[in-house]
Amino acid sequence: MVWVLAMIPYFRPGTSLLLVAALAAGGCRPAEPEHNQPSNAVQQSDESRTLSVRTPPIDRAALLGFVARAGSAAAAGIDDSASQGKLDGRPFEIRIRFGCAGPAEKLDETALGWSFSAEDRTLRVRAVPTLTDAKGVVPRIAGRPVEAVEGFLIARPWLLQPVCPKAPAPTDEAAGGETDEAAAPLEPAASPEEPSEARIGIAEFYTAADSRTERRRDRPFQAVVKLDEGAAAPTQGFNLVLAGRLRALTGRKVIYCLARGVDRAPSCIVSARFDRVWIERPQSGEVIAEWRTG
Repeated sequence: MVWVLAMIPYFRPGTSLLLVAALAAGGCRPAEPEHNQPSNAVQQSDESRTLSVRTPPIDRAALLGFVARAGSAAAAGIDDSASQGKLDGRPFEIRIRFGCAGPAEKLDETALGWSFSAEDRTLRVRAVPTLTDAKGVVPRIAGRPVEAVEGFLIARPWLLQPVCPKAPAPTDEAAGGETDEAAAPLEPAASPEEPSEARIGIAEFYTAADSRTERRRDRPFQAVVKLDEGAAAPTQGFNLVLAGRLRALTGRKVIYCLARGVDRAPSCIVSARFDRVWIERPQSGEVIAEWRTG
């Protein structure tokens, strides 16, 4: 527009103002793109934002946190079915450390253990389901008749990380000194029939309607591996890794807790569907053996 106004004095008298207006309009029109194609950059950007982000699997610490909430609700008589409904179908990957005390003397009689022969460098690992009580407390926790239960108790559930516990420092009594009253137990030891601490486990529940071909029927997860000459012998045990999805049963609940008294923590079992099970070295994550169960 500025260019056209500047040229007005150069037009002779009588020049049509319509011509001047046309030139002005042409000068203000934006340049046409060379390729007249609609841009989809904004549309692609919007679609990329709406892509679902993969939900990370629930790990040991998170699962124990959910169990603590479920146990609290059970002890307080609170119905937490609504909040537990959000757990149904969530992926999980938890680790259970075993074999911290070293190789088992009788591996065939050990539920979770390992052995190593330095002569032929043969490593053997073994994990037998430790939660198979289908006639005792498990059906009461599940709240429905079950034919079989296959799973594992989570050893040392007070440890949020899958690690070997650190040995405690020697006490004054062990050193020959006086016993610290503050270190005395707060309650008497539990009877042999009842464990002193709450039991926490994760298992698959099978009813009469479920397929029997998917059950392991007490078959252990075990493997024999030859280690290379330079490979180090185990020093910190192994991790049993359970991966799959949480599965709700009766009442939309995934975690079933049973109170053991007003002054005792409830025992809880997590209902799940195992897709993969493997045993790994904790230091490197090297997989020793793996099984597909789904």
